[in-house]
Amino acid sequence: MSENDKSLRAAVIALAGYRAGGGLAALDEIEAYWRGLTEKNGIPPSRAELDPRGFSRALSNCFIAEAITPRHLRLRLTGQHLSDVMGMDMRGMPLSALILPDSRPHLEQVIAEGLANMAGPARISLFAPPRFGQPALYGGIVLLPLRDEAGAPRRTLGAFATVGKPGRAPRRFRILGAAETDRPVATTGRPALRVIEGGLSARA
Repeated sequence: MSENDKSLRAAVIALAGYRAGGGLAALDEIEAYWRGLTEKNGIPPSRAELDPRGFSRALSNCFIAEAITPRHLRLRLTGQHLSDVMGMDMRGMPLSALILPDSRPHLEQVIAEGLANMAGPARISLFAPPRFGQPALYGGIVLLPLRDEAGAPRRTLGAFATVGKPGRAPRRFRILGAAETDRPVATTGRPALRVIEGGLSARA
């Protein structure tokens, strides 16, 4: 097993531990709010139906993004945490600006599947490699489709959270894995993670 494979496996194990301990609880809170609206109406909510009071504790972690192509999202509204980690106001920037170039095709695939199928919530597990002035940083994104006036999923409610000290901005992340979270919100089990590089796989 190469050193790169070992570091990726270690990142998966560490990230699963952070999730079990509530380190990424903001993602759960926003997803639970979205699920509540979806189950009440039978369809994903529109942006107009969102009430920030429903996820007030995680407000700094949330964002609203809009599709600019079938595979790309542009950030329209962003919480403070995203700006702190990136060291800039991210409004108007593509969501892919958070992601290292070698992982962007995977992000595009997740976005395309969500927009085409109005699929359920998608969790993306992230790892920012350590560099000078930048300690290893673990994180996650959840993408939650919103319907527009025609019923199509052109907008997305999202959340971004990290565990650890961000260090010097900006930070950019490698995607460790992504999975649709079809489990009930109240379930405490860990989601499946699929490592993209090195051929490894792991189920947390």
